[in-house]
Amino acid sequence: MSIENYEKCKIIVMETISNYSSEIGKNLELVDENTRLLGSASCFDSSDLIQIIVEIEDKINLKFNTEITLTDEKAMSRSTSPFINVGTLSKFIIENLK
Repeated sequence: MSIENYEKCKIIVMETISNYSSEIGKNLELVDENTRLLGSASCFDSSDLIQIIVEIEDKINLKFNTEITLTDEKAMSRSTSPFINVGTLSKFIIENLK
């Protein structure tokens, strides 16, 4: 995994989450690698998460000139969800860019 591409992905994920949370009135004080996207510690519901993922896919596809889909069977069949937090999602994106 390229550290440079991981950082680019992480920035896209964090900016998308920050912008989305502001748009829906759930201003997060800090968005970092540990910001939860799933579970009781997350401030997002399932429809929020879907919207965030769609926006991230669009931005990643533009940035890297690709056509990845983050909600495919590969993502859903994992024993640990790639959507737990910003860090796990960023790593999953890098896996899909290979």
